[in-house]
Amino acid sequence: MHNILMVDDEKAFLQAVKEGLELIDKELRVITAHNGKDALEIMASSAIDLAVTDLRMPIMDGYELIAQMSQRHQEIPVIVLTAFGSAEIKGRLIQQGTVYLEKPIDFNVLLGEITKSLNNRVRNTIHGFSLVSFLQLFEIEQKTKTLKITSQNKLGYLYIERGAIIDAVAFHLKGKDAAIEIIGWDNTEIELLPPVHKQKRITSSLMHILLKASHVKDESMASGDHLLDDAVRLVQGCHFKKARPILTKLLKNSPRNAKAWLWYSRISGSLRAIELSLTNARKLAPENMEIINEIKKFNAVSLILNAQNQINSQTLKSIRHCPFCWTPAQIDASKCHYCNAYFFIHKQIFNPTLRKNNRPGQNQVRETVLNNAIIRYTEVIGREKNITANYYLGLAHLNLAQWEKAITRLHQTVKLAPEKKQFAEQLRMVLNYIASIRPAADLSKPDMPEKQNHSSQEVFLGPDRKKILVVEDSSTTRKVIAVTLSQNDYHVIEASDGIEALSRLNEHKPDLIILDIILPKMDGYKILSIIKSNSDFKETPVIMLTSKDSFFSKMKGRIAGSTAYLTKPFDPQKLLEIIRKNLPKLS
Repeated sequence: MHNILMVDDEKAFLQAVKEGLELIDKELRVITAHNGKDALEIMASSAIDLAVTDLRMPIMDGYELIAQMSQRHQEIPVIVLTAFGSAEIKGRLIQQGTVYLEKPIDFNVLLGEITKSLNNRVRNTIHGFSLVSFLQLFEIEQKTKTLKITSQNKLGYLYIERGAIIDAVAFHLKGKDAAIEIIGWDNTEIELLPPVHKQKRITSSLMHILLKASHVKDESMASGDHLLDDAVRLVQGCHFKKARPILTKLLKNSPRNAKAWLWYSRISGSLRAIELSLTNARKLAPENMEIINEIKKFNAVSLILNAQNQINSQTLKSIRHCPFCWTPAQIDASKCHYCNAYFFIHKQIFNPTLRKNNRPGQNQVRETVLNNAIIRYTEVIGREKNITANYYLGLAHLNLAQWEKAITRLHQTVKLAPEKKQFAEQLRMVLNYIASIRPAADLSKPDMPEKQNHSSQEVFLGPDRKKILVVEDSSTTRKVIAVTLSQNDYHVIEASDGIEALSRLNEHKPDLIILDIILPKMDGYKILSIIKSNSDFKETPVIMLTSKDSFFSKMKGRIAGSTAYLTKPFDPQKLLEIIRKNLPKLS
């Protein structure tokens, strides 16, 4: 499996490339970042085989990213994709060994360059030697190298100058602490990289660092911290069956590990087991705030659950845990009693009154829990392909009414598990709901705290897919239409206004156009008249999509040359029927 890091502030472009690459080549895993700063953080904690970056980006642009990589990550090849290059920039980048491609790109060309770069990358990897022995050999021979160390999902770098470790990086750690952390890893893979100029952060001798690392590792083994870290990662990734025996073994060997009792409570299947686990955790760490808060949640919810059991004259034999805050709930519950978040998608989740609890402080608790869950599940899918984590990440966004992010993640869940029809059905429920709201543009507000860029760079994903241009200024409505069409094997080109629409029209020659009437800069009627006056596009079907449903508006659209007229709120299935009718080859 090769890890490809895509860096671009164009979200639609990133998603298109990610889906295309992973669909065509199952050995590629695409990780995305929206600027150079985020990209460098990912490189510091993940094993990246190739970086593909734009040049113009906020916070840290591609030029600065490439400069930083030349210092920190010389081993990672770079491909530049840009629509704002020049002959001078191109020449300079190629001279540095960087592959340069101009947008819009042909997907097959991009895939070819990625394959070539990966094949050309020489991996000087060492297996079968302990890292300690390797470092001692480097000290004897006075070697100057950079060592890239990987162990399971962990990544670190040791910078060696004349046999001495002068700096190290691992996760958030730097210097001596990072070196001690790396040397303590088991089953390491060592990759030799060219020397990188680094400021000397470590002054201790190699022997001192090795002894300290051995001491720290012994303490970790004695306390079971290494097992706890493995178990926590498994629980966060919803691998509960794999985590249970690890936590059981850890508690058998280290019964005084309070955190292990806390995490065991989060996978226990009965209220009694949870209560006993939390009681043990509290006795061992009475001042630990995480444990205190967990007990408060449990006490509040257990009263509700026991009251419900008395009403129903039942004994609660098994429970489920909230995927966002770990709080126990009845096995058939639809939402959490503590954070009030829904566990799956059904019609109640779309009711704003039911979705939000009006008790003082409850909304803040709910948002805090869901935002923390978003961070957690984002980290999980960053290190593994995880269908469950993708689904719950989408559900967390949906609970927060972050519609576009929810649709994007749920769409990815469907792609990861096309055989599980329930995911496609739940995504369809979301699309149908958003399409039925009037005006849909109001829904996009929670998703747009930062400046949005609606332009979409085209990637050709194959000759057999019909191309449809969607001209709509509401980013949420565009997302609904785009995902609906993608689910039905159409290729979508997006535009947010008339000027952009005409540009996309000339670039990509779509087979059909979906055109809103109320648009900034130029309305749909004017765009339609321009399209129909061009001999190249005169026969291209145009479906007018608008909130104007009067007879006069429909007649005006017909006179201007529209093929069909659909009013908002609209039914996505009705839209598909109209498209198929006007593209008979895909019927």
